[in-house]
Amino acid sequence: MVPDGPVPRVIPMSLLLWPALLLASVPGVPAPVSVPIGHFQTWLPSSRAPIAFTSSGVTVEVAPLPCPAYPEGESSCRWDGYNNQAKVTVRAAGIAPLSVTTDPRSGYARIAVVRFGHGDPRPGVIVESQSGGSAGNLSVQFLAPDGRDYRVLSLGSLSGGLLQGEIADEPRDLSGDGFLDLSLRDGAFGNVFGCNACTPRPLRLFAVKRGRVVDESRDPALRPAFAVDMALLEPHCLSKETFRNGACAAYVADAARAGRFRSAWATMLAHYERDRDLWQPNKGPHFTSFPESLRAFLIRTGYILPSPSGELQGVGRPRRQDADGEAPPQPLP
Repeated sequence: MVPDGPVPRVIPMSLLLWPALLLASVPGVPAPVSVPIGHFQTWLPSSRAPIAFTSSGVTVEVAPLPCPAYPEGESSCRWDGYNNQAKVTVRAAGIAPLSVTTDPRSGYARIAVVRFGHGDPRPGVIVESQSGGSAGNLSVQFLAPDGRDYRVLSLGSLSGGLLQGEIADEPRDLSGDGFLDLSLRDGAFGNVFGCNACTPRPLRLFAVKRGRVVDESRDPALRPAFAVDMALLEPHCLSKETFRNGACAAYVADAARAGRFRSAWATMLAHYERDRDLWQPNKGPHFTSFPESLRAFLIRTGYILPSPSGELQGVGRPRRQDADGEAPPQPLP
């Protein structure tokens, strides 16, 4: 009996396994282990050994770069005898292998295979270079599917300190637009209103869409994510803890993204700690209180806009009522 409609194409199992079989045959490279898609694997330079894994038909090899015969400068090769930098090679059926290198200043690397968008032809890869330490700065490379190849997209810097944290295992589409929302932290808040370890970082959300990295933090559909983070920070701002102003700053920043800025600002005014560290601009007025310093810092970092009347307003898009009944202005250009 002849079935109706087109006959589904059957891909031989050997073809699906071809990238892993090729890698297993390379001398010195371990056979790849199977890892669920979306689960990060950590490579430690001190191990001095390569790792390899496969997820959803994509195989990843991470191998330390060799040290030069006569290392110079402040490098791990010179002081520790091994290279902090690794080569990450990605293989998939029908695709030429692609290699990228981690940041030479990183303390370790995290790598995962993910599907950035529901319509992507195959999964992509996230490569995090982590600085380690209390600051936890990171840079990220996204290997996004691009036709029959991958496009390498970069985000963050280990020296700039603008992004911190780690993308969690199994990132999800939080907004319902068909793309993964990737959660990181705003490193601009470190050491601003107190000690680095005392200061939480507010949430930032990114997505890889059609060959671009997009900051989704102002999307109204993602307000619930900021509300959840805000709720975690609120007890620290409302506490009697020393150096709690850093938590209050992150709490108010999250509230601006969650559409709850006015009520959070009033809460902060009732609980902030007096006579503590303040952010001061390189040029301009000198601040004498935490609220005025925080106000200027949140404007500088794009969380709020000054209104014509001088009152504070949160930033959101599009114009719509927030949870406090106020209509936030349009986002910064």
